[in-house]
Amino acid sequence: MKVFWAADRILIAILDALIIAIAGLILILMNYAVFSRFVLNASVSWGEELPAHLLAVLTFIGAAYLARTNGHLCFDGVLAQLPVPVQRIFLIGIQIMMIFFAGCLTYYGAIAAWSFFGRDLISIELPVTLFRGAMPVGGAIIALICSIRLVGLLLGRLGPDDFQPQHDD
Repeated sequence: MKVFWAADRILIAILDALIIAIAGLILILMNYAVFSRFVLNASVSWGEELPAHLLAVLTFIGAAYLARTNGHLCFDGVLAQLPVPVQRIFLIGIQIMMIFFAGCLTYYGAIAAWSFFGRDLISIELPVTLFRGAMPVGGAIIALICSIRLVGLLLGRLGPDDFQPQHDD
């Protein structure tokens, strides 16, 4: 169990650092593109395309982060009004649905990423699969997180309180 919690902390740290790095990179690139266009009067060719693709990466990696920290929109207030056994049944159903949708995201995202194999972005020589690959990676992380939670719920190691949104104290 200690190994599981250590791996969980490592996953959170990696996702946290990745999200901050990507968001920071988008901020720097967008500001440079605006500065270059309006101050230097010399637009960069990648000013829209690269930040847009990075935003897509941020979306899918961020979705995995939110799945782990219970940050997605939910009706947890309604769920909290139900008896604990009913809450557990609902949570099991939710995890099963999330695994299914994350599996679809992984599968179809991999097909979409593979369809761009060998192609570069129009404005800069970076492979499109580098950015499209975030979809199956994010889906796989979500499926892994939800599978572990499903097992925890079925074994009684996780309860409804473990599914409340997490926040920094």
